[in-house]
Amino acid sequence: MNRPDTRLMLGRRRFLSLATAGVGLAGIGALGVTGCSTSGRETTDGAASGSTGKLDYIKPADPEVAAAEALRSSTGRTAAYALTAGLATVDLGGRLVNTWSYGGGAVAPELRLTAGDTMRASVTNSVPTDTSIHWHGIRIRNDMDGVPPVTQTAIGQGTTFDYSFITPDPGTYWYHSHSGLQADRGLFGALIVEDPRDASGADADAVLVLDDWVDGMGTTPDAVMAALNPDLHGGGHAGHGGAAAPAPVGADEATVATSLTSAGHGESDVLGGMTQHIAYPLHLINGRPPNDPAVVEAQAGSRLRLRIINAGAETPYRFAVAGHRMTIVAVDGFDVEPAETDAIVIGMAQRYDVLITVASGAWPMVAAVEGRDGYASTVLRSTDATPLANPDVGGSIPELGRQLVLESALRPAEKSKLETRTPDRDYQVDLLQAGDRYVWAMAGADAGKLVMKRGERVRITMNNTSTMWHPMHTHGHTFAVPDYGGLRRDTVNVLPGTSLAIEFDADNPGEWMFHCHNAYHFETGMTANLMYIR
Repeated sequence: MNRPDTRLMLGRRRFLSLATAGVGLAGIGALGVTGCSTSGRETTDGAASGSTGKLDYIKPADPEVAAAEALRSSTGRTAAYALTAGLATVDLGGRLVNTWSYGGGAVAPELRLTAGDTMRASVTNSVPTDTSIHWHGIRIRNDMDGVPPVTQTAIGQGTTFDYSFITPDPGTYWYHSHSGLQADRGLFGALIVEDPRDASGADADAVLVLDDWVDGMGTTPDAVMAALNPDLHGGGHAGHGGAAAPAPVGADEATVATSLTSAGHGESDVLGGMTQHIAYPLHLINGRPPNDPAVVEAQAGSRLRLRIINAGAETPYRFAVAGHRMTIVAVDGFDVEPAETDAIVIGMAQRYDVLITVASGAWPMVAAVEGRDGYASTVLRSTDATPLANPDVGGSIPELGRQLVLESALRPAEKSKLETRTPDRDYQVDLLQAGDRYVWAMAGADAGKLVMKRGERVRITMNNTSTMWHPMHTHGHTFAVPDYGGLRRDTVNVLPGTSLAIEFDADNPGEWMFHCHNAYHFETGMTANLMYIR
């Protein structure tokens, strides 16, 4: 495998200066670094098919997008929600912090509907910069994906955008701002699409949203980004566009941010080495810290489905429930062959659905930071039990050190399998860091040429040449992982020094982001676009 020359990596300012000087996106792509949106440009198919003709791109507003939506099965029902992104003061276990929120809390309201229902969400922007909402994991129509400037114009201050789309697949999903680092504030929440034909045997379900929290704790996400790489504190995505303008950073915020980014790197054998750069001061479950948990109540003996979402920006978690074994039944919205375990490791943006049989009593549920100190926790309490005198157990329960089932050991349920097929397009991309600088990218000859036609099978092999793991996410598509028996996911962890392939069917026309879901890696440029052509 040829490794990219990191000397060709471009910081955001250099990227923009080249564009301003007249070096076109195709020219930047020739350097082996991914390009931006294809809006307003043409290029050749190049390595994709060997064609020398001009490509005819399908854009979000094109009729093929609406036609694909019309083919999706619909119940005819509508679930309507109104969300406002605004400033809020939230109570985090007795500490009041200022942040941005959709509903006044540290996590947004949970949204629920049934597979085939139409989601209508009216989103008003009351924060002091542009914003958006991405509906993570949904096989959504392209113009509703919520990714400015690729799929929509950003929602400006004081304006409202109406999202409307069918939710075709049941499962555990989530929604979050896709503008700058806003999702590392409070602009995220759970989106649950219920299955009318659910056969899991669950009597009830509960959603657990895990999150690493820094906003208002003496600093902000924008200050953290500036501490990691001062050269990038002018807007993110390393020239790919779509990043909202960062907030100004005060001297005190900068000092705290520097301390959080100078506290060493986490280390985990499970994730292949270095795990993160930021020592987050607080970790939450459902917007609450360990000393003030949002208790989950269920009847003793009942089968409880826990829908676990890692909404963190940079933190992987190891999750377990005291006194209980878990059975993994789904990941990222797709069923798997049931697998029993004591613990799971969940990367950023990933979701796990697990079943437990509730034992009588009050039981800590802990999400320990993988690779370094820190934890979030809450309590599972049967309805016949008394509350714990002290719900904060310090993040230590025996189950965290017992059996751990990794995503590589999971296998898809029969109904989740992608049909075996020879790929029509076979791409290679390199995941890399620019030397020792905090600049991350997707590179290689194919990185700016990920084109496809509807009906094709696409294979992308990700070669992680960096020293850190990356949770890689595709918009608009759920892929199969051949090395994991065809496991279906929309976000998969690629460990350092390894290569991992994904395959998907090109069945959702438009232009889609493909990126690392470490928010700070994404902000510095680890992103590319999947582009449909006619």
